[in-house]
Amino acid sequence: MDKVKYRDILKLKEYRKLIASSIVNRFGDSVDAIAFTWLVYMVTGSASWSAIIYALNQLPTVLLQPFAGALVERMNKKKIMVAADLIRGFIIVAVACLYKANGSVSPWVLAAMTLMISSVEAFGMPAGSAFVPLILEKKYYSYGLSLNSTVSNIMQLVGMASAGIIIGVGGIEAAMFVDAATFFISGLFKISIKVKETIEDVSKKNGSGVQTYFKTLKEGFKYVAAKKVILNCCILAMLANATLVPLNALQSPMAVEIFGQGSEFLSVMGIALIIGTALGSLITPKLMGKFKERPLIVFFGIALGIIYGLYTLGIYTHGNVIAAYSLNIVCALIMGIAISVISQIFTIQFMNSVENEYLARAASILNATSSAATPLTSGLVSLMAKFIPVTTLFIISSSICIVIFAFMGIAKVKFSEDEEKIEKMPEAV
Repeated sequence: MDKVKYRDILKLKEYRKLIASSIVNRFGDSVDAIAFTWLVYMVTGSASWSAIIYALNQLPTVLLQPFAGALVERMNKKKIMVAADLIRGFIIVAVACLYKANGSVSPWVLAAMTLMISSVEAFGMPAGSAFVPLILEKKYYSYGLSLNSTVSNIMQLVGMASAGIIIGVGGIEAAMFVDAATFFISGLFKISIKVKETIEDVSKKNGSGVQTYFKTLKEGFKYVAAKKVILNCCILAMLANATLVPLNALQSPMAVEIFGQGSEFLSVMGIALIIGTALGSLITPKLMGKFKERPLIVFFGIALGIIYGLYTLGIYTHGNVIAAYSLNIVCALIMGIAISVISQIFTIQFMNSVENEYLARAASILNATSSAATPLTSGLVSLMAKFIPVTTLFIISSSICIVIFAFMGIAKVKFSEDEEKIEKMPEAV
């Protein structure tokens, strides 16, 4: 079989449309990330409300998505994806109009908007995962998923750069209207995708109504529990996300207390992370073609932990802006590459390991599991930060990260179907 290249992916017309949809969505998301964060703080003036909004954004992923996945499995994935885009667009338009008319909105309206959008996403995300195999063959997964991730991250960078201009020229409501427009455009791209989607009549096969739903849900959990590769991906994703919470939650204290810098420091860090993430996505298929999955995950996981700890060296850069920013850029770039390579391998191996009929359910469980530790860890970090310096928290998290990934290598945790098949092969007589 000929080797797959990125140019082969660009020849796939229907998948190009899905990539275009992702690019538009990512642009809107990056504009919204800045506009909505700013809106919440302007309306509430409260860090507590910001924390509440963040929690509400995570809640449907953890609590609703596993149940949504079982429903999505039995429905038309393309229609769900399109409906999700349109609904999110209309919700944002409604809030933007309300803000434009009154000059402000209630914090409760923002909370309700966040909860509604996240709930819609709980259906859209597993549908998107289950839709990919309908237009992309398995042999294209590595390069196809990596290309999608790379160009989406580049567009995120463009969106971040554009957000300030859009808000400065047209105000927060203009940024929200732009975000809403990207959802509608994304929906149009998805409508144009030509795909033959056969929906199995589960009601005829297993019964109907609530009984069938819970049977489908139970089968999904049993399937994930029985597949070592998928279960390992779920567990490691949860642990990795938990160790990164201090970095995400304490970015401002890190900039001030460790590096002695201001908000511009975080902007540079964010840009470097995105560039690193794009580079990581780009090189992942080539790395997977030369090395096994587990050594790659272990290597980049340990590198992630080491770089995490190197951020504490910022205390030695006080008074030297060039040194502070140089350390920040190098660490963020490498960290972005490491995170991207690990997540891309997870995604590719996950897609390769799951049968299409279980994909929506398995994807929803993976997403929920990987997000489950974040709220709890955030609370723990907030409590610990009152008594422990930021540098110490970073060193603790760095050490835990290194231990987790080193254990994965020592215990020979399996991240590919080939390893699992080899383990199950009978010994020669």
